[in-house]
Amino acid sequence: MNKSIKGVLIRKNVSLKKFNTFRVNAKSSEFYVPETINGFIDLIKLLNEKDKRYLILGGGSNILFLDKVIEFPIIYTGFFSRIEHTSHNILAYSGARVIDTVKYAYKNAFTGLEFLYGLPGSIGGAAYMNARCYEHSVSEFIDSVGIIDDNIEYMHIGNADCKYDYKRSIFQNKKYIILDVRFKLNKSSKKLIKPEMNKYLKDRKTKHQFKYPSAGSTFLNDYNTNMIAGKVIDSINMRGVRLGGAMVSPYHANFIVNYNNASGYDILNLMRKVKEEVYNQKGITLNAEVRIVSNDEDAKL
Repeated sequence: MNKSIKGVLIRKNVSLKKFNTFRVNAKSSEFYVPETINGFIDLIKLLNEKDKRYLILGGGSNILFLDKVIEFPIIYTGFFSRIEHTSHNILAYSGARVIDTVKYAYKNAFTGLEFLYGLPGSIGGAAYMNARCYEHSVSEFIDSVGIIDDNIEYMHIGNADCKYDYKRSIFQNKKYIILDVRFKLNKSSKKLIKPEMNKYLKDRKTKHQFKYPSAGSTFLNDYNTNMIAGKVIDSINMRGVRLGGAMVSPYHANFIVNYNNASGYDILNLMRKVKEEVYNQKGITLNAEVRIVSNDEDAKL
């Protein structure tokens, strides 16, 4: 699609290595960067008219690119990174980094988001996946989400309409595109907020979460059956298992990492190996948290 669109940068054959936290070396044949909301809307309308499949890409922290070249359009939200506030809440646009949003909250003495400090990815992705860590989900602090809806109109929906659950949201089932997130936060003292931020960052560093490129937790927990994926994988001694350039982290069994220029298929095949071994030895079926992106729409774990 070569048609120029006002308010949208169009690039060809863009390396995606810095756009995914696995640091898989893939390329995008069609890479779009909307610079305005109207440009974004016009782009979506055009793609829909042509019935073209596309991917909305933010921080790439939960994405696994399988193919060396992704042949369908990728729309990168990185331009939408503004963060602002009122006396009662913070509005972060979808391309804003999670870590920058937490820093902004601290700077303006808002508390609630400290548990996210050090988490990779963007605000749009966090709202889409209902990011969860340290017994908190980001949805606990979301007031509303600005979206492009099914009618390709910009509107806001409330927290209840997002249908949040454990690492689930309405955005995973409908073609809503997240443009911004409004957080409901309390005011506090910066002297109290900073130690909390540092506590979570220190814990992440202690667990070596930044030692190798990864997407964080690979498989979902099942709290209905008290199944913690990392503990189950650990119980069958799979830490350090390697396949190609991919490895089950020696430090956290639910992290699959890129330790040596892993391809997307190295990582996927190791995910499959872990899933198979867990099922064979424990009778438990693991479900992936990582979103698999391939030219083959049927590619899955």
